[in-house]
Amino acid sequence: MKERSIIDLFEDNELKISILYNLYSQKIPAKKAFWKKISDEEVIHAKEIAKNFAKEKELFKENKFTRGVVSYVSGYVEEKIEEAKKAKLSHADAINIALRIEQSMLEKKCFDMFIPTNITVKKVMERLNKDTELHANQLRKELKKIK
Repeated sequence: MKERSIIDLFEDNELKISILYNLYSQKIPAKKAFWKKISDEEVIHAKEIAKNFAKEKELFKENKFTRGVVSYVSGYVEEKIEEAKKAKLSHADAINIALRIEQSMLEKKCFDMFIPTNITVKKVMERLNKDTELHANQLRKELKKIK
């Protein structure tokens, strides 16, 4: 079986995050709009990755940490999806989990791990990084509201 490209894995990760946030929108009806908006933005990220890199997966050179980091974040998100399906969840819990995911993406420099070989790819990756920073900031603001 052919190994999946790092771009495919990265796209899947964005979709998993969207699934988690969508679950939060269902589990926390009072904050449905908040979670749905962020979930939809993650879907947009996945579509951007698919659209911009579908034919150009070779535009990325992997470094030795890339797969491990994407796998680590993906595993954590999968674990939280399963927990969200089973357990009752407070808005504060959901925010803390989401903040951990978004900060992890930033701290582990998920968007910087890729070495884009053209300017368009670089710009898309910079925008995804900026959007992730915005999500983290939105989550921090929301957390302050409930404390």
